[in-house]
Amino acid sequence: GPDRQKESRVLGVVLAKREVRKGFEAVNRRDLDTLTGMFAPNGVFEFPGDTVLGGRSETPAVIRGWFERWFDRMPEIEFILTHVSVERMLAMGGSNVVRAEWILDERDTDGVAYHLTGVTAFEVRGGKVKLAKDYIFDQDVIS
Repeated sequence: GPDRQKESRVLGVVLAKREVRKGFEAVNRRDLDTLTGMFAPNGVFEFPGDTVLGGRSETPAVIRGWFERWFDRMPEIEFILTHVSVERMLAMGGSNVVRAEWILDERDTDGVAYHLTGVTAFEVRGGKVKLAKDYIFDQDVIS
């Protein structure tokens, strides 16, 4: 009945938020297996800007390569999640849009420090990320 549907939706929201938090923790640990395992086989990751990191990465293998390049350039990376919200309270079979607001402190191989804030929007279906898209507010500091 309706109560069961509501429970299912609440559980779906909790699970979607937990998955997203797990992803940011995996970045901080540089855990490529966990990160790429979060994406659906046809998953997509979009990163803004026309730098070596900018653009659209499709499939977990290509997305893994993106994270490898980023980790190589940035020996120090620390995400702090400030807010995680779920847009659509659909049943677990449906897709949820999850937004994560974050602060990122990173340092590159030359020792230059960067402080960024942004949002990542995730489309999650069946527990896997179909689309993750970064929006960065301090884009001018990315070289």
